[in-house]
Amino acid sequence: MKKMRYIIVLLCVSITLFSCTDLVGTFEKFQENGEINYVGKIDSLKVHEGLHKIQFEGFLYYAETATDVIIKWDDQQYTQSLEGYGKTDVLEILLEDLEEDLYVFNVYTVDKNNNRSIVTTLQANVYGDKFIAAQNPVLYTYTSNGTGGFTLMWNEIPTLMQVLLEYTNHDGDKRTVVVPAFTMQTEIADIQPDTQLKITTCVKPNKDALEYISLPPKYENFK
Repeated sequence: MKKMRYIIVLLCVSITLFSCTDLVGTFEKFQENGEINYVGKIDSLKVHEGLHKIQFEGFLYYAETATDVIIKWDDQQYTQSLEGYGKTDVLEILLEDLEEDLYVFNVYTVDKNNNRSIVTTLQANVYGDKFIAAQNPVLYTYTSNGTGGFTLMWNEIPTLMQVLLEYTNHDGDKRTVVVPAFTMQTEIADIQPDTQLKITTCVKPNKDALEYISLPPKYENFK
């Protein structure tokens, strides 16, 4: 009985030693006989979605030793040098001329020795014609004020929408009026007779979006 216990103990010790040796070997192989160095990543990284474009924004506080930031998506890559940036700076990177689609971006920094940071993965939409076609312009009616001007009554301008009014005034100058959300009515008193009023509904896809996206405009003629 004692002999059996002795054999069991030897087996347990042998298994433990083999496991530890294997673990150390695996770690050394992974480490490649050198210290593993990680670069600080971009902190609080987020994206702002736009029309055929997207903007990345983040803080460089932890990326003090980084020399470049790399963004990868699909089979493409964008590299931005961090030369001249300080640790208190906010990094902004704008990618343009993107097709309308849902993208997955992998973002990381590298240092002069090509050590990498931990990868940050972000998912974001890039908007285009399909988004515009799915939106509805703001409805309105209008009445003359009897003195050459008129008043526009808005059906509803919801959150994340606004309307641009463009016209020529009595002095021949081009004017643009931004009508914000929840406005009930807008008075235009100085439009030049026999000219057009251009009315453009603008939609912001979400509160963190990069921009308002313009829908096809409407035109009203005033005599």
